[in-house]
Amino acid sequence: MNDYRKIKDIFIEGNKFDYVNLTQSVMAYKKLTEALKKPLKLILLYGKPGTGKTFLLTKLYNDLKKKYPIIFFPTPFFDENEFLAAIYKKIFKQEPPKTDSFDAFFKFFINKMNKESISPITILIDEAQLYPPALIEKIRLMADTRKFKFLFTVHKTDEEDVLAKDYFKTRIWETIEIKSISIEELKLYLEKKLVYHNLFNYLSLLHEPQYKLIHKFAKGNLRETNKLLYKTFEICEYYENNEPKKLNPKKLKSKFLEMAALDLRIIDD
Repeated sequence: MNDYRKIKDIFIEGNKFDYVNLTQSVMAYKKLTEALKKPLKLILLYGKPGTGKTFLLTKLYNDLKKKYPIIFFPTPFFDENEFLAAIYKKIFKQEPPKTDSFDAFFKFFINKMNKESISPITILIDEAQLYPPALIEKIRLMADTRKFKFLFTVHKTDEEDVLAKDYFKTRIWETIEIKSISIEELKLYLEKKLVYHNLFNYLSLLHEPQYKLIHKFAKGNLRETNKLLYKTFEICEYYENNEPKKLNPKKLKSKFLEMAALDLRIIDD
């Protein structure tokens, strides 16, 4: 008998797993580390939601924080003074002075960095598409001082290409895209995930039709893949406890993926 509860739980959102082993992530990570070595002021990592941008930024921060000055802001700022104050506190480990304006604060900030011989700081910014245009403009001015290097992540959506926005289009020095995963990468992802959780024997439940259906419903998106499979195995768990004869212990029936997709409103009736 299969333990669908155990399989289901490995797909809980937020479950830590090394996506970097996937080809797309490996290539993007390598490009990012190379870009950060160059004298670039602004770098952009973009891709559709759920492609692993935040994970890459987090890994990059953890890998580099002991090598040189680096700051990571996983949540967005909407006020320029709060943004600058947060950087100040990260660098100097103290509360910032009170000033009349952003410009006055920034001037004081740069002078203090010069006096204390502070090395240029790399700042990683997630969800940059949520930042107000006025703050993005201030960030560009900060980058112009060569005291700061910024790496943004932004969502690329079907409705709006953020790269077309004026404040990204003309000012980014290097852009790196992380794309949705292919069916082959999906297979590799699920294989590694099951191996990581000592559940490799359950990989035999999935066959080519199921992989194609998962890829179709989740659109090559890791986050949506996890949601879909969590719901699928939750449904299987119900049948295992109530109507076990409707389950095939050697193969995941496609209808359970379809039921999960309906429940998640990925597809219509």
